[in-house]
Amino acid sequence: MSKLFKFCELSLNTTFNIFGKIQVLGSQNIPKDDSVISVSNHLSIIDPPLCASAIGKEARFLAKKELFKFPINIFLKFYGAFPINRGKVDLKAFQWSKKQLMQKNNSLLIFPEGTRSKNYVIKKGYNGVTFLAIENDSIILPLGITGSEKCTNYLQFFFPKMKIIINIGKPFKIINLPKEKNKILYDKITKEIMQRISNLLPENYKNEKKIIAENNFIYTKIIGEI
Repeated sequence: MSKLFKFCELSLNTTFNIFGKIQVLGSQNIPKDDSVISVSNHLSIIDPPLCASAIGKEARFLAKKELFKFPINIFLKFYGAFPINRGKVDLKAFQWSKKQLMQKNNSLLIFPEGTRSKNYVIKKGYNGVTFLAIENDSIILPLGITGSEKCTNYLQFFFPKMKIIINIGKPFKIINLPKEKNKILYDKITKEIMQRISNLLPENYKNEKKIIAENNFIYTKIIGEI
């Protein structure tokens, strides 16, 4: 991890120990040594550092390009982030992501919704994470974060009077891919990825008010059950 990331992680954990609380569930589900694509719902500006810290691997992020303005772009670069053009095919971000996943014990953190949910309910995801996972045959690690929606500005990083719960699910891979791939297929796979995240969330954060049973997943399978 970069020195900047370690410093920020230590500072954030210290402020939470004083003013708030972080509870991480499912740490045993994090694959050892393997690089993963970590996917989570998105509620707040504080989600990226909290999710990265919970996973504990070398942290890498994709962040919207609008954030990369001087001087904040320098901070983001050293923090492990790379700009992405949301809603479009971004080949530079795609190639950078592939490179990160080829290295050992990295975590590429992606929020498939592309932006924060204003009503806190998980939304439809973009297909970028599906393209990337298929291209690299990647392990996908789902996370569900709650409580962070109370953080609405950067000053609260220093006084985080909130309780955060990060629920880490079992890692899975994409399977049953036909020779011919199209947008309909990618939409179905992305929906399964979002459903696996939704399964980790309380009812009031879900878009479907039920747990999706494992046997209903067609294109994704938990590692160890493949």
